[in-house]
Amino acid sequence: MKKIRIAFITFVAMSIIVTSGFLTQLGYCRGDLGLREIFTEVHDLRKEINLLNLVNGLYLSPQQMAQMLNITRKVEEIRGGYRSKAVSQARQMEEVLKEIRGTVARDEEIDGELVRKFHGAKKRMEDLKEEFRGSMMPYQDEMKGVLNENQLALIEEFKPCIIPPRDSFDSARIGQAHGDTRIGERFLTRVRQMDERVYQKRKPLIIERHIERVGRHVGLLSEEEMAEEERRISEIFKRARELSDLDFEAQKGDLARELKEPHEKAMKNRHRKRKGDLDKLGKFLLDPELIPILEKRLTKVTVR
Repeated sequence: MKKIRIAFITFVAMSIIVTSGFLTQLGYCRGDLGLREIFTEVHDLRKEINLLNLVNGLYLSPQQMAQMLNITRKVEEIRGGYRSKAVSQARQMEEVLKEIRGTVARDEEIDGELVRKFHGAKKRMEDLKEEFRGSMMPYQDEMKGVLNENQLALIEEFKPCIIPPRDSFDSARIGQAHGDTRIGERFLTRVRQMDERVYQKRKPLIIERHIERVGRHVGLLSEEEMAEEERRISEIFKRARELSDLDFEAQKGDLARELKEPHEKAMKNRHRKRKGDLDKLGKFLLDPELIPILEKRLTKVTVR
């Protein structure tokens, strides 16, 4: 019986560790409100910076920001209802854990009724979490409808960081769907403006990075496919560099679309997640911290 009791206590401990915050687990802030506030502030600042980096990289239009803000506000209303339910269930779990603590402190056996209470409280918390995630799915899909394919790809590849890498030739930023080709046009303009020596030196690296990105979208390419993709991109670069200034201005949008069009379907499929599971877009763009960021951006646009 003692082995069973120890096993159950271990299970309870692991369950709480998984659902608790990292600092709480380690007890760094226990009994020290000042420390708790500092760590919370640091966490919030890191989170805000990550969201700002993502928003900066998406090059959102004012219309997109307004639509996203409307979605996030609706989500926050729903989140508020679930938050009150979660607090109620957390209090129930707290009472069960206090009973378990008292039993363990007295070195007594944990009876079946207490075990059932613990599993019941844990399941209710897990069910509420699943219910909340399910309620977010329509808004995640709605948010996807606001963004274009290149922006969706950027989110899929986004890695939270405080200091983002600055690579002017990141192929994730080449071209945008739904008629928005500004990023791709700027990229092709830079390729076009290189002198021949610099272009010939950098071209293999630019194309290699593009092919690596395509591989992450559609799966590993065969040697034949890589050779064909290299040929295709080289041809687009060649045409962009050989056009007159007037012709390039007229055709740069079409050239930018050509860079990514063959892979759009595969990129779209990559963003489909299993039912009931939020993907990167949902986790980042349905975050309530995005609301003040969008509000500030829209205010600046309106003031101008």
